[in-house]
Amino acid sequence: MSKTLTMTQSTGFKRKLIATAIASAMIGVSGIALAQDNSVEEVLVTGIKGSLQRAMDVKRQAKGVVDAISAEDIGKFPDTNLAESLQRISGVSISRNNNEGSQITVRGFGPDFNLVTLNNRQMPTNGSSRSFEFSDLAAETVSGVEVYKTFSATRASGGIGSLVNIKTARPLDNPGLKASVGAKAVMDTTNEVGEDLTPEVSGIFSNTFADDTIGIAISGSYQERDNRAVNADIANWRNNIDFETAAGANLTVLEDNRADKSGNIYYPRNFGYGIEDFHRERTNGQLVLQYAPTDTLKTTLDYTYAKVDLTALNTGVGIWYNDSGSDAREVVIDKNGTITRLTAAGDDFASNIRLNTSETENNSVGFNAEWEANDNLTLEFDAHNSTNENGGVGRGQNAFLILAAASIDKKTYDATAGDDIPYMDVSFRANGPGIVDGFPTAASYDSLFGEANLALNKSEVTQFQINGTFDTNADAGITSIDFGVGQSEIANRWRSYSTGQLPAGWYGGNANLFPDEVFVQEKLNGLTPSFSGGGSNVPFYHSWDFETNVGVLENGKWKDPVDWAWGSGPTACKPCVMRPDLNGNPVSDHKVTEETTSAYVEFNNEGDLAGMPMQITTGLRYESTDVESNSFQRDPTELVWVSSTEWSLNRAANSSYTAEKGDYDIWLPSMDVGVDVTDDVKGRFSYSKSVTRPSLGAMIGTFDVTSRPKPGERTGTAGNPDLQPYSSNNFDLSTEWYYDEASYVSAGLFVKQVDDFIVNEIVARQVGNLRDPSQGPRRAQAIADLKAAGMDANDATNVLNQIRENTGLAPTDAVVQNDTDPLALFNVSQPINQEQAQLYGWEFAVQHMFGESGFGVQANATLVDGDLEVDNASTDFQFVLPGMSDSANLIGFYDKNGLQVRVAYNWRDTYLNGVGEGNAPYYTEEYGQIDLTVSYDLPFAEGLTVFVEGINVNDASQRVYARYENQFKSAYQYGARYNLGVRYNF
Repeated sequence: MSKTLTMTQSTGFKRKLIATAIASAMIGVSGIALAQDNSVEEVLVTGIKGSLQRAMDVKRQAKGVVDAISAEDIGKFPDTNLAESLQRISGVSISRNNNEGSQITVRGFGPDFNLVTLNNRQMPTNGSSRSFEFSDLAAETVSGVEVYKTFSATRASGGIGSLVNIKTARPLDNPGLKASVGAKAVMDTTNEVGEDLTPEVSGIFSNTFADDTIGIAISGSYQERDNRAVNADIANWRNNIDFETAAGANLTVLEDNRADKSGNIYYPRNFGYGIEDFHRERTNGQLVLQYAPTDTLKTTLDYTYAKVDLTALNTGVGIWYNDSGSDAREVVIDKNGTITRLTAAGDDFASNIRLNTSETENNSVGFNAEWEANDNLTLEFDAHNSTNENGGVGRGQNAFLILAAASIDKKTYDATAGDDIPYMDVSFRANGPGIVDGFPTAASYDSLFGEANLALNKSEVTQFQINGTFDTNADAGITSIDFGVGQSEIANRWRSYSTGQLPAGWYGGNANLFPDEVFVQEKLNGLTPSFSGGGSNVPFYHSWDFETNVGVLENGKWKDPVDWAWGSGPTACKPCVMRPDLNGNPVSDHKVTEETTSAYVEFNNEGDLAGMPMQITTGLRYESTDVESNSFQRDPTELVWVSSTEWSLNRAANSSYTAEKGDYDIWLPSMDVGVDVTDDVKGRFSYSKSVTRPSLGAMIGTFDVTSRPKPGERTGTAGNPDLQPYSSNNFDLSTEWYYDEASYVSAGLFVKQVDDFIVNEIVARQVGNLRDPSQGPRRAQAIADLKAAGMDANDATNVLNQIRENTGLAPTDAVVQNDTDPLALFNVSQPINQEQAQLYGWEFAVQHMFGESGFGVQANATLVDGDLEVDNASTDFQFVLPGMSDSANLIGFYDKNGLQVRVAYNWRDTYLNGVGEGNAPYYTEEYGQIDLTVSYDLPFAEGLTVFVEGINVNDASQRVYARYENQFKSAYQYGARYNLGVRYNF
């Protein structure tokens, strides 16, 4: 039941109604009226209806197009996850990670194109990404979220899609004692190895003292979650490999349904399953201290903390096909060139386990002072320092060991039935080691190799802002002027360390070293019940104890590996340590620092249009950004010809850090026009220019080439710190009808014209003094000698051996470049500003309360389109914009007599989620999820509420395909999650 509390507080602050309403929305307060004695009467309405009313008030009173979500009560947000709450807003879609809302897409623009702030402060991000991870923050400590879809000069730049501002409680904005404590039992139906019930506790305490001049607020949350995620996957689809020549007479093409037999053929790299068990611990906390020594001055000091500890153990099982396709035996090719059935010979039934142990920690300290200098001028100073540190701990985010039963006779990937997931068929050699009744046992598994990888990332934001408002006291014309200046420094550093591939025998007869008792036979079929197809004729897989078998590797008990057929093979060590050396040189080390100076001015005007009240806000923001990029670099010095098919690279003995620079200036104009057509109907038009800064990975200050520079495969990459930001001209036209209490209908059209999209340009260029030893005088002499001897001078092995003989090298020695060789050319990829695009769409929303019945409904839909078309058949580079899709929400609720029920359905259409190897577009299929919340205020215990929450109660899961629907890429089996809890407010 909605609860109402009325209180009166005198204040010297002269706020407008909208400013007070927004401040109230932060802490769950609504219904503000000004009395004649200059007192403020605040009516606190909790529950679903109160939350929707406050969010509607923000939308109605805002300049431009804004949507909001407000807490239903102190300590009670509408959803358990912020991203899953945001997806209820029209135009907002989310991506999921581990069956939980992770990142957002707004109006077709993905996570990197949306700026997220906390209490109007820009937050650090995770590693090299600009996206924000919403699952790091507990929803219980958040009082409101605002999504700005249009942009003004007063708001921070950085999001073309939107600006999302997360709000937390401020005690002086809601005087008096307010407190809430809650506890949940979390049950994830997917869990198999963790605890079936895990705890979540949260609490918030707020109070004011000394005639409401001193305030303190403390909030905190702790959650544990155990769950399992299962996926089927093909790593990638390769384009047009010459498997027919490689396989030769061993190959039978059963069907080739292409109209053009010379057209593209898409060949699967592998097929298998991943079974991953997660344990996550999330800790959040915030402390806010406020002091208002006079009626005209208010200061705030706050500290925010968030930490996530994650342990994940992934068991992978499956089959793979070699790079050349020489193992192919039977194929079926569909009309699009997709191989829908592939049978190959030999190799292994792989079993690999990967361990991810990582930690993310956020710290933010901020200070704010608001000063009413006189009746016309208000000034505000805000400063904060915030950091995000995340990375691997222990063995790192990706420590793995691969074992396999090397006894396969034939293996088949079969998608001809047209099911969601292909079928896997494997037959083993009867005399293979450990094969019993045609299937592998624990004794079958021999060793391949292991490796441990770890990344360390840090992002730090230091920012200050001075804002001011000058009130002209005019009833028409310019009523107020907003202005401000700011300075920020954002430093992002990301490093990676690796042991490299460590030898573990490489089928060296080491199966007896791994204890049979640590292998457990697990059920393979039935892992993905939400999808058709899938499964295998081998109905089980083996899991095994990771640490025990890694101990075999670290103790160095295995036989030496055989000669490697490719490259230099793994790092030679005996014993080997499966833990990266953080005191050694990193594999990569990048730092990008951005310093931005900003200034803005904005004019607020009031007047009328044909007798209708009209508000016009015009503004201009200026920003100047300097970029410095530092990268760890070991310059390549020599090309080395190892064998007829293998090449390597020598590098300088000493490393260095680069110092590349870039800069840009931007002007961001904006205009918002609002017309009160009637007391209940609002019309809006907005224009703004907004920017998204280049991805940090694109601005790295280094240049590198491939470590295996074969002729025809000589590639390089370079960063570009001097990239310009993406820029967008945004147009919005909308109408809103507020026809009853907490009820409205809205419709809007938006257009975004985006310039300076960043793409990778490939240019053939010379790199330093790298020279090609397979060309030049030594080659010419070798060819002449071979012809004189009557040998094949076109055979690369003959040419290499002759050069060795002519130069006095041993038959197995590598040939290193010298100054007589010609300079080599590398195809170097570097990001540049080049492309343009236009997106447009419609947003529709309705919110309706059925009188005093307690029933209500919300519904919205977003239709998005653009001028970008994807050619699925193309294997060349094409410019695309991932994330664009239609979406819709339908929410029904009941809130009366202490009972609250809410059922929410969220749908997102199929969308392009990226481009993979070989320029293959990847599509995520449409997804619909149902969430349920039921709570009841116990009548015999005032303030005590019991509740149950169900997330994904329809067991929705997600499938990804490449190019065409039958070109399976991956399928993610999700499951329902339930929370049973109690909350006490006082």
